[in-house]
Amino acid sequence: MGDKTPLGLNSVLVAIDASKKSVKALEFSFRLLQGNREGKLYILHAVTPVMLRVSGDAPQTGIMIVERQQEMLNEANKLVKKAVAHAKANGILNVEGIVKQQDPVKAIIQTADALKPDIIVLGNRGRSFRRGIFFGSVSQRVAADSPVSVLIVK
Repeated sequence: MGDKTPLGLNSVLVAIDASKKSVKALEFSFRLLQGNREGKLYILHAVTPVMLRVSGDAPQTGIMIVERQQEMLNEANKLVKKAVAHAKANGILNVEGIVKQQDPVKAIIQTADALKPDIIVLGNRGRSFRRGIFFGSVSQRVAADSPVSVLIVK
């Protein structure tokens, strides 16, 4: 077992998207592992799958949706690759990037179940409590269902 951070953390799962808040969450996760040369950082981005319902009247619509989904996966892979490079440039040596094509909440929970990180770090998208209740906040839903502690960065 490597040196632990002052907080006693050995592994952190940070879920990112392309928002400024997720950059803050990513950078906060660096601080959580600071001082632990063997600490592991998992960087996750989930691409919500597009539901495909195509009738015989417009089969080209299905092709466009599949192409857009592939574009989104390509963008996600670039985002995660950039985040991994940013983590390494900030002294995090043990980094793994993960892209999943899945609902973000399910992706985060399932990844946490599989990897058993000490903590999950998320950026707060700034939805009000009321709006989060009606439309569903990823951070609220992850915090409610997570098998580990969740830190929401503002």
